[in-house]
Amino acid sequence: MSGIEVCEECGVPLMISSGLKWEGSGVISMAMSPSNRMVFYESGNIDGLFRGIGELVGMPVEHIVIESRRRETKRYIEKLYMANMKEEVDLARNGMREKDLPQDSAIRQKLLEVARVITDNINNVARINGCGDISLTGGWDTGEEFPWRTMIIRDPYSLILYAGDMLGSVEAVEDIHHWIEYREIEEGTYELTAFPGQHPVALKDRLQRRKYDFKPGDIEFERCPGCGLPSEISRCNWDLEKGTIVDYETRRRMAMFGPSGLEAVLYDLEAELGEAIPEAVIKAQRDYVKGYVGEEDWKQDASSFRRLIASRGLGNLTRFEGDRATLNATIENSCLHLLMVGTTQAMVEMVYGVEDSECDWELAEDGDLSVSIRV
Repeated sequence: MSGIEVCEECGVPLMISSGLKWEGSGVISMAMSPSNRMVFYESGNIDGLFRGIGELVGMPVEHIVIESRRRETKRYIEKLYMANMKEEVDLARNGMREKDLPQDSAIRQKLLEVARVITDNINNVARINGCGDISLTGGWDTGEEFPWRTMIIRDPYSLILYAGDMLGSVEAVEDIHHWIEYREIEEGTYELTAFPGQHPVALKDRLQRRKYDFKPGDIEFERCPGCGLPSEISRCNWDLEKGTIVDYETRRRMAMFGPSGLEAVLYDLEAELGEAIPEAVIKAQRDYVKGYVGEEDWKQDASSFRRLIASRGLGNLTRFEGDRATLNATIENSCLHLLMVGTTQAMVEMVYGVEDSECDWELAEDGDLSVSIRV
């Protein structure tokens, strides 16, 4: 993809190495906002996770996921773009409220300029982060009234999360409620369209994600000589045309995203559907890992597993102790803790050769995740 600079050594976009920092604490921090974090996570099962949760609780959850993601994305875009473009945005929004706005009016042109800047920026960042190949429709060139309301995405990292992202983006531009529908127009390619109207579900007030300072750590990585990224990241293949990232070693699809958005979705699911959700999330993740991740992936020492977790920004593994019947682990600076619990439980069951196990876990106020597995 033209216009995006990449490392001459590993081919990873320089926006990744300049914008993010892999800390010794197991945190991937943002250069412009060190208190915020990202994760480099396997994305192939995100939609499968939501389907699994729905099967376990006996009802689809996609509508709740989309609504949760919508409001997160809308807030983010309003904060990132709208504050710096307030005059243009206000002019555009006022123009949208005028009926029969002429196609050649200055207000309409300003509206299109604002929407195009936001849409292009979001789509380019999404490609770099492995979210898929997002493209505009012909409506931008044929004079369609609201061309930003329809998008095409190929190989999405998560169709459900992208639907929420797009819905939030449209609402940030127009400042009115929309709902969204999507359909597969060819294998792996989807058309999404937003329509003015009320949201299918109104969420309760969300439980806020706890904030805490990151604890220091001493994790060291082998790094790319060109851009300084950990080798676990630089060995991956960034296909900027397809908007995909594939780990050469595992052959699994990866994506870069903020864990707080996915955690917000899981909190909203729990607030809407009750206390059964955390266990449903853990079981759905455990089932996925046992079904699609090879046992050989876990036949490694604690230090290797520690670097693996840290390279993905999931925290610092400070305890990893076990015997023939138990395994106890502690992860400092943890995030996506329910997924980490499910992953750890699956790992233990595969290595110990058992179908089931007992699992206790606790997320402390300071961000430490403690997991105990008994077989």
